[in-house]
Amino acid sequence: MKSLAKICIASFLTLAFFGISAPAQKTDWVGSYEFYEDGGKTTGGTPIFVAHQMDIIETDDGLVAMIQSNGYQTSRDLVALAKPDGDKLNIYFESYGENNTFEPYQKGDLLFALERKTKKGKTELLTTWGKFMPIVPKNEKSGQVYFVKAEKTGEESVFP
Repeated sequence: MKSLAKICIASFLTLAFFGISAPAQKTDWVGSYEFYEDGGKTTGGTPIFVAHQMDIIETDDGLVAMIQSNGYQTSRDLVALAKPDGDKLNIYFESYGENNTFEPYQKGDLLFALERKTKKGKTELLTTWGKFMPIVPKNEKSGQVYFVKAEKTGEESVFP
């Protein structure tokens, strides 16, 4: 009888742990992320600066990423699905927003992936590029820190 009670308690604790931790992992990704590119200036003196903003929200169907990139010759407005996979978050293209200028992506394209890595006790967010590439060529190397989670300021997004 004690053995049955131990099994029931262990089963309950296992279910409680997985029931609580699985959604928490998913919602750990919710928030705003920023990536700024500074490519210097053109020969004419125009600044080459692009700001990328990604807002990840939780919906009934999962995580959705709203991505906006604005700046030098850039206007991207994308809707993507964000799929957690362990310490990674894969961002898949879903559709274009109303302020998008070019349409190089197909539904289901892997835009990029974010991966949490701990280095010297500090968690970093590494980017692996897919179809979505930075504007400034020096930022094209995967496995580097590009996107950072924005501090909560009471506003949902930097972009309107």
